[in-house]
Amino acid sequence: MKLKKFEKMTRAEVIVFCLMALFSGVVIGIGGVSSLLSISLFGNWGRLVGGALFSLGIFAIVTYEMRLFTGMVADIPAMGLKNCWKLPVCFICNALGVALIALLAYYSPLSDKIVGQGQAVISAKLNAELWGIKAFFSSILCGILITLSVKSVKFAPQKGLSATVGVIFPIIVFAFCGFDHSVANMLYFYYLGEISWQIVGYILLTVLGNIVGGVALPCAILFKEYVNAKKQQINEQ
Repeated sequence: MKLKKFEKMTRAEVIVFCLMALFSGVVIGIGGVSSLLSISLFGNWGRLVGGALFSLGIFAIVTYEMRLFTGMVADIPAMGLKNCWKLPVCFICNALGVALIALLAYYSPLSDKIVGQGQAVISAKLNAELWGIKAFFSSILCGILITLSVKSVKFAPQKGLSATVGVIFPIIVFAFCGFDHSVANMLYFYYLGEISWQIVGYILLTVLGNIVGGVALPCAILFKEYVNAKKQQINEQ
């Protein structure tokens, strides 16, 4: 895994990048709405149904090569500091995409079933004891699973069914467990309709946790490649 040089992008490429990040947020928003609806209709079992529905969003993102913040953090070890500007830009565009779906769903027939559920989900997390620590560690676990999902396309032994399963199942696990996804959480915050330092802190902690969890596997792979390279050098001597 080699560090990437600074990627100079044309104006058109920047626009395409932002559009792909925006549509990624749209897909995540749709997945979040589906998950909330499932919980509202089926209770605790709805988390499993919602996880399956949410995973289709990540599958679409991977298939159409959209730009999702929590997927991009897996590239940080090879990205280089000069290319890290893409991360905040991607997050903002993702959040705008989620906001668009939150608005559309709010004025749809689903509103009565999803808005209150979204408020309940995030209120429970904000009111929990040690909410900051829980948010951080929960988002680390989410970051690990998201990286397992997006990297499975590259490392799956076969690019057909095994890659598809590799993309979908980690997402079902994170959604079922309720781990914090910094982009998906924006849907809940929009429906909460409030802003405070606690909410800002919660968002920042989940972003940081997603990054920590997201880079864990790539760093391990990078270290493995380094050890193998050193071993090969010794064998060649």
